[in-house]
Amino acid sequence: MLKSDQKGTTMMEAIAAISVVIVLTVAAISLVGNMYEMFRQNMVVNEIREIQKNIATRYRLEGNYAELSSSEMTPQKLKEEQLIPSQMLVNGEIVHRLNGEVIIETSSLGDDYFDVTFNKLSLRTCMNLSQINWSGIDGADLFQLKINNNTFKLPINGVKFGDADALPISPVKASESCADDEKNVITWTFQ
Repeated sequence: MLKSDQKGTTMMEAIAAISVVIVLTVAAISLVGNMYEMFRQNMVVNEIREIQKNIATRYRLEGNYAELSSSEMTPQKLKEEQLIPSQMLVNGEIVHRLNGEVIIETSSLGDDYFDVTFNKLSLRTCMNLSQINWSGIDGADLFQLKINNNTFKLPINGVKFGDADALPISPVKASESCADDEKNVITWTFQ
């Protein structure tokens, strides 16, 4: 009679162990991906804050931003004058960290204002950028915020706190303004 003292795992136990390892690996990859996306979104927030601060500091004494729309103010010149972070200049265009075009110009409201527009924003990034607290920031003040087709203004000149179009906007207003795609556009108007 043949006697066997072999001990070991069965095929089912091996498959179960491999399945657990695969599930843990997928979860870890997903977590790292989400953290990287959050890092990139924070970088975009930092970019708009830095642009606002640099432009406000540069033009504070002049009192107007007319030069921003001149033909001489190219993306390269904006970089040379350190008005934008150096990593934002890509192939002669200004691009934010999530690969959308950035436009900096004198506002249509007049030379006392300037606009910064970020294109191609995801829903999550649109929500994050719309919720930036601009109070207490040195430099120019946020006068108006346009998210896609919705415009929100400072509560002055007939606009009151709590109005549908008054700043600051609530997360509910932001979610209603931001689209569920990668084509959101936000324009900040600073004074």
